[in-house]
Amino acid sequence: MEKPNRDWCDLPPEILHLICKKLPDIYDFVVFHAICKAWRACECNPPLQLPWILEYRIYPDDPALRFYSLSSGKILTITCIRSRKKCFIGPSYHYLVAYRHTKVGFLWSLLNPLTSDEIHLPQLEENKLYWVEWIGPDPTGSGKHIAVFSMCSMYGAPHPYSDTMILCRLEDQETSQFRLQGMNGNGSLCYNGGFFFVDRLTGVTKVTDITTQKLVYELPPIDPDHNNWKFWLVESGGEVLLLHKMCGLDQLHFDIYRLDPGSGKGSASWVEVSGIGEQVLFVDEHRGSSFCAGDYKGLGENCIYYLEDDLLYKYDIKDGITESLYCPFVGRDKTWFTPCSYY
Repeated sequence: MEKPNRDWCDLPPEILHLICKKLPDIYDFVVFHAICKAWRACECNPPLQLPWILEYRIYPDDPALRFYSLSSGKILTITCIRSRKKCFIGPSYHYLVAYRHTKVGFLWSLLNPLTSDEIHLPQLEENKLYWVEWIGPDPTGSGKHIAVFSMCSMYGAPHPYSDTMILCRLEDQETSQFRLQGMNGNGSLCYNGGFFFVDRLTGVTKVTDITTQKLVYELPPIDPDHNNWKFWLVESGGEVLLLHKMCGLDQLHFDIYRLDPGSGKGSASWVEVSGIGEQVLFVDEHRGSSFCAGDYKGLGENCIYYLEDDLLYKYDIKDGITESLYCPFVGRDKTWFTPCSYY
């Protein structure tokens, strides 16, 4: 007897929800919604997603972006027409920080490669190059978003002696300048109304108030030989962490410090910690982000996933052991990206 043809578009909502729960990767979730109108109309949340690794493109004119998913172990190719002629320096929440080099300088934007949604950043002074230090929600709680720029060298890297920062409020397209009391370029973060940065000349961490744009306080260097260290400032579980890694060591090693705000102005300090609890950090050459291991099945806690040159490492903070993981992409300038298909 011939089996009757099934119309998969008529599956009941409860079955569609069960299918969604079985999808390991948000890429599969996007494909699921592309099947038909009925599946697209299914209201179900995408799976919590670990960051993908974005491959560096040798030819930016190619609209195809390649990602590697740690969750599924798959290489994913996404065609995003708006990515043409753009380079990427890292993530900003569910966007990629993109720039296009023109005769008048860099044109910056935020791009979601899954949805092609793009937010153009204010165009700064012509014939000068700028680098995005930080992009994210306004730490003053205004509900808007800000970007902090610093001047670049002619090669597009952060300028080693730039002390002039430009603050952009994205929704209003407003810009204002403020001058740092020190030289930035070794790690920065906006948190709780302040712009944190590590002075590359002294190793001192300085905090500038975003609203008044004045220095609030500073913290002494965690190591006098700070020039041999690479720094990251990361918000993790409601706290500010300072990571630093000694350059030139054969064995990967991170020291981690937590910001102790103390009782107020002038009493803040860095306190070395032996672990980060349930948190997991993902860092590359420029930025870091934090996730709670308990939200992701099979993800080990208290560790750091680190992208460096051709390699991907997993650093166990408790044991100090480094594990080399498979990464299909070679070359430098790879970056993390946390995908999201909705807002």
